[in-house]
Amino acid sequence: MPTTVLIVEDEPDLAQVMEIALSRAGFDVLTVGSGDDARASIGRRHVDVVVMDRGLPDTDGLEVTASLRADGFLGAVVVTSGHAGTDHVAACLGAGADDVLGKPFTLAELVDRVRNAVRPARVAEAG
Repeated sequence: MPTTVLIVEDEPDLAQVMEIALSRAGFDVLTVGSGDDARASIGRRHVDVVVMDRGLPDTDGLEVTASLRADGFLGAVVVTSGHAGTDHVAACLGAGADDVLGKPFTLAELVDRVRNAVRPARVAEAG
């Protein structure tokens, strides 16, 4: 069964290239453009990894990440953000993110980060 990735990105062009790259890498990909749509998607379908933009039109991606964790979401969350600095990374991790990917990023790095986010879950399932 392929790993399902939910991309939460409000920039349509970026979301499209991310979706293409992850699909070509063998992931089953869903894409939404807002925090509300992300919450609804996870409520309707199994998701293994969320790639969450920090700057969403309806809310902060960290608020969405924290609410997903509070609701029991156990999948990986990779936050993408144009912000920099250790305080920012600490805020993302504190909200429940597993990884932080700074913008701009390469598509190869995105694919690798998603693959790495999936590994701990696969190891736990095998154990």
